[in-house]
Amino acid sequence: MAHDATPQDAEPQNTARKKRPVRSAAAHSAAAPSDGPALTGGPGIPLVTADEAKIKTAVVRCLEISENRLTAQTDWYADLSDSDKALLHRVFEAAVHGFVDWVGTYVSPQEHAPINTDHIFFVAPVEFMRSIKLSQTLDATRVIVDVITENLDMLSNNSTVQQDLMDAALIYSRSVAFSAAEVYANAAEVRGTWDARDEAFVVESLLMGDTGQALQARMASFQWTPQTYSVAFVGKPDARGDLRAGMQQDRLRRRISSMGGYVCMSRHRDLLVALFGSPEQTIPSVDPDHSAKYSQELAKSLTSGRQASAETAGESSDTTMPPSTMPPSGTLPNAYDLVLGTARASADERITLDSLTRLALPLFDADSAVCMGPVRQGFDGASATMRAALNGYYAAVTIADCPRPLSSDDVLPERALFGDADARRELYEGIYQTLKQPDEKNVMLETVKLYLFNGGSLDKTAQQLSVHPNTVRYRLRRSVDLTGWDPTDPREAYVLLTALKIGMCKDSNPDL
Repeated sequence: MAHDATPQDAEPQNTARKKRPVRSAAAHSAAAPSDGPALTGGPGIPLVTADEAKIKTAVVRCLEISENRLTAQTDWYADLSDSDKALLHRVFEAAVHGFVDWVGTYVSPQEHAPINTDHIFFVAPVEFMRSIKLSQTLDATRVIVDVITENLDMLSNNSTVQQDLMDAALIYSRSVAFSAAEVYANAAEVRGTWDARDEAFVVESLLMGDTGQALQARMASFQWTPQTYSVAFVGKPDARGDLRAGMQQDRLRRRISSMGGYVCMSRHRDLLVALFGSPEQTIPSVDPDHSAKYSQELAKSLTSGRQASAETAGESSDTTMPPSTMPPSGTLPNAYDLVLGTARASADERITLDSLTRLALPLFDADSAVCMGPVRQGFDGASATMRAALNGYYAAVTIADCPRPLSSDDVLPERALFGDADARRELYEGIYQTLKQPDEKNVMLETVKLYLFNGGSLDKTAQQLSVHPNTVRYRLRRSVDLTGWDPTDPREAYVLLTALKIGMCKDSNPDL
């Protein structure tokens, strides 16, 4: 650990520090007055007093100074609870006692007993890592090393060996830091494994429509609540390497978190399923309950989404940054910049359809379809958007010039054809029932039905309804306002025709 050099440590600039020869035990004995029995190690070099009372006083004083300094110099120590401060005190105490025990074996940086500092953080490992971050642990390590090196006279009255004590403290503190990093890394690895299992459980349960208490408890750990708005993306994962994919996912999680949202991702067979959540209704730019208008509004934003995806793909095509995107001289790019490009989020960026499209598309294979489900609320809504996105992905092969991402609502007929109950219900309730008017004649429904059954002929439809063709035109425009689907567009006419046939069948047989 770094420490401020005292005047006697200062050396001329550009002059290499000479290696200090190891002094013999006799030299030490001659240079130092006796301060009680000496704690000796190696060839018998006395570095620390063996006076137990003096050692105990030194330890207590070092701990007291360290805790006062942490309170004054950090913004986190004062906020710890009394129990957490007591826990950290135990770790400090174990570290100082471990140093005093080990330093008796120290002769030189090359000659000393092996350092074992694992016991320091296993005083209370689980509780410790829950309460105190690794960065805070390292802060505390720096402080206590500084305190020890500033108060070496508490451990030895021999001024000629205090430099040895300082070197020993630095070597010991390095081992403590590595031990802390290993403990936290192991805990993070275990926690990451369990997080991955939790995410896989959540994804598979939602796809099966299981939104019981067990699932809700798991989703609560990802901050989902009954008020959360969710939207899912499904597609083949980026196949350019596991490391690259991991970095993409990690950056996405950080970005969504910084925007106030949540992410749950896992593999389902050979596909990647990504579920995004927002505590506010900021994801949709239109009413999420009006699926057709939602789909059309999304279609308007696809151009910008595809452009953003192309730009990201261009930035990410190489593992090195082109000269034009290299950071200014004197700064170093991080790994994300080198591998994934230099896209940055603005400070006020919010979770919207456009931002999610731009951030999510790089997760998926650039040559395959990606389907996005509708925005829904709550746990049942999370299940619905995920199932819709998955079934929409499988139906994407039926769409010519498939947009990226494809809205699951744009393939409602295809989803209904292979048994998607959600799609059938959406077509029946969102289109057929909407076209049904309270009057007995169901004028709007009949007009759209005859127009579609007559192959889009205005004159034939008007003749069968005994109205002027302009009346048919007016009613068709009104139907678009009601459903969001345009009967004069070939693709949307197919959606409407499928909805009408499902509705007619259900009206004739309510048990369907």
